[in-house]
Amino acid sequence: MYILLFFVLGLCTGSFSNVVIYRLPEMMFNPPVSRSFNLATPRSHCPACQHTLGILQLIPLLSWLAQGGRCHFCKMKISAIYLSVELLTGLLYLAIALCIPDPFIALPLTLFCSTLIILAAIDLRHMLLPDVLTLPLLWAGLLWSCSGYGFLNAQQAITGAIMGYLSLWGTYWLYLLLRKREGLGYGDFKLNAALGAWFGAEGILFILIVGSLLGIILWWYRCKSIIPFGPALSGAAMIYLAGLISPPEWQESSLQLIKQFLLM
Repeated sequence: MYILLFFVLGLCTGSFSNVVIYRLPEMMFNPPVSRSFNLATPRSHCPACQHTLGILQLIPLLSWLAQGGRCHFCKMKISAIYLSVELLTGLLYLAIALCIPDPFIALPLTLFCSTLIILAAIDLRHMLLPDVLTLPLLWAGLLWSCSGYGFLNAQQAITGAIMGYLSLWGTYWLYLLLRKREGLGYGDFKLNAALGAWFGAEGILFILIVGSLLGIILWWYRCKSIIPFGPALSGAAMIYLAGLISPPEWQESSLQLIKQFLLM
């Protein structure tokens, strides 16, 4: 029951994440003047025909599948990104519940993962990491570490946050001096500081190395164009989290696979 509850919660959170991904940048770039536009209003509607969606059209995952990925009213195709975010969030919540039976540890981690998914999606679409998400994530990491349930103590969390920020801040200025142009955004500094608050200095080292590799893959996939670094940092952070919470036998199997890969 515990595991099923987390999976359903993940699907519902993924559905709300889609709202945040779409509306938050819109609220920042085009502040409403005469109309109410926020995360709660207006009600969810089809972007093509503007028809307000009912409860049956808002059931996470099932609605998209039942409607064949099309609007119930105008039959316009609905992007599979909505389905992907819901399913990914649900599966992450399920994995966390399988690995962590204590809800006081599992719930903060699910919210952490949801925030990273939202940040990665917004950064991919708009090259933007909003302070309204990165700064609460930073404070949440510090407070969780102080609560006794986190992976770190308070001193380790603060040190990790400082190292996370300064590591990319220093890289930014070094790149600017050498290439005479910006290579990172200030949102990347804040996101990395938040990850340092959750995982400490050791985690930051792993995240920067793996994140750089993921960034190269994304850069190549996008035909060597300018790419955001937020998705790479988020992906590396989730990989690091998976290593922390997975059972010891899974960790041993993963290490063996990595060794085999490196010896190929």
